[in-house]
Amino acid sequence: MIDAADRLEILKLLSELEQAWRALDFARVRTLWDNSAEPIYFAEEAPQPLLDWKQLQDYWDFTGTLIEKMGMQILDEPQLRALAPDLVSAVYRMHWDAVIRGDARPMGGDNRVCATFRRTGKGWRFAQYVESPLAPIAYMRLLYERATTPGFVAGR
Repeated sequence: MIDAADRLEILKLLSELEQAWRALDFARVRTLWDNSAEPIYFAEEAPQPLLDWKQLQDYWDFTGTLIEKMGMQILDEPQLRALAPDLVSAVYRMHWDAVIRGDARPMGGDNRVCATFRRTGKGWRFAQYVESPLAPIAYMRLLYERATTPGFVAGR
């Protein structure tokens, strides 16, 4: 069970993450992480997990040069589960939008996220972050469903 104060602190941390990504402020994103251990970070577009600070910093640096404008929003109430006295897991859906430098058309996507938080002397911080997109077949079906003319079934 997560107590109310811990829940609020973790939700505040997630709100700060949204704000930092929208500002492309990766120095701020890094402050949201527990630096006492190596990170586990697996972005949907990354071919491999990022398992040390140099890899993760290189990813953030590259992302900052690649993306001109970013949007990031948590879509639903994160579900929190205690894993141990000082570890909490969160699962939630997230939407992102981005403008890639040199590309006039924005793009976006939806992910499911599983994050682990560790209690530190500075409060709760990220220890692990994994994005999980839908499988291609499930995503294509969703796109086809969204493309259906409103009222089509009701009008038959």
